[in-house]
Amino acid sequence: MDKRVMLIAVLTVLGIVLTVIRESGEGHAEPFSLLPSSRQPVTADRVHRMADTTLKAQGIKRENIRPIRGRNDVRVLMPPSFDPLTFVKAMRDSLAGYDAQLVSMENARERTTVVQVKNGDQIMKAYIFSKEPATTARKGVPPSQPKKQIR
Repeated sequence: MDKRVMLIAVLTVLGIVLTVIRESGEGHAEPFSLLPSSRQPVTADRVHRMADTTLKAQGIKRENIRPIRGRNDVRVLMPPSFDPLTFVKAMRDSLAGYDAQLVSMENARERTTVVQVKNGDQIMKAYIFSKEPATTARKGVPPSQPKKQIR
């Protein structure tokens, strides 16, 4: 008998045996996962610390991060070179083992991006990113002041 035919026959028999073993349920292994099966709850304080560390690592100055009193919102003035998506990606990695979701919305009219950290239906923290005011492009010309209203 040809060696090729013999090899094909042996591989076919082995395939059938492995299929029968898999389908019988015996020796059925649990799926492997690096993430814990139960995600732990996250607190608003922990989210705040993670976000502070992330913003600091991305070059946002502390004076440009301002919490809004009486709300779970934080206003962040971002330099023109900053991209809020990098913040979203870093926070997603930081919150990987916790029971939290990230929701990001962009408002083109107001030129802001809002990133919310949610636990179920509850918003734990919201980060409102807005661009720093741009300086004038012409040399020697001060930025324009709003005109006073004459009444």
